[in-house]
Amino acid sequence: MTLAVAIDPKMLEVTVWTRGVTLAKEARDTVTLLAKAGKLEGKYVQSFDNYVDLPDRINVPVKSYARLSPEPIETFYEYENHRPDIVVLAEETLVKGNAILQGAKPGCIVVINTARDPKSLVKWIAPKENLKNVKAVACIDANALGAGITLTFDGTEGSGDDTKIGAGVGAAIAGAVARASGCVSLESLVAVAENKEAVKKGYESVKIYNL
Repeated sequence: MTLAVAIDPKMLEVTVWTRGVTLAKEARDTVTLLAKAGKLEGKYVQSFDNYVDLPDRINVPVKSYARLSPEPIETFYEYENHRPDIVVLAEETLVKGNAILQGAKPGCIVVINTARDPKSLVKWIAPKENLKNVKAVACIDANALGAGITLTFDGTEGSGDDTKIGAGVGAAIAGAVARASGCVSLESLVAVAENKEAVKKGYESVKIYNL
């Protein structure tokens, strides 16, 4: 049976891949920051975890999502982004063995948290047949830029987060996404993030390889 998916041509879909529990906070921060920044700019937004993959398990690949649109978003009951415009990997090894480009739209931007050069990672991105839809691959060493922040694992298992939104690695990743895609402005991200310097450094330090 084919799944019928509502398509809003003006809606931007962001999918952040992460690993259950250990890095869930960073993925959640990334989508939340992008959504909050988009709302500040007058966009209609959504951000949420992937309830298809939950409950989380330690280090298992899971996803978080954001949606931004200049018009009201009608896809309230779609719990996955089926046609991402932006794909983000919160941890570099997720590039291997995962179909991160499944459903990717033409012009898709891929952002990877890694110290490696983006050109060296293109060969691992799958499915290969969707690579033609990728406009650019961007890399940011967010682990280094967000270092020194003590994060909690709360929130992943249903309790509240003790660490403020955008205090660590997620802030740098969001900055890199903004620079590589132009989905929100640097100023808007800085306004909503706890770690404003990490956002700025992520924006300024991202390496972009155009395909």
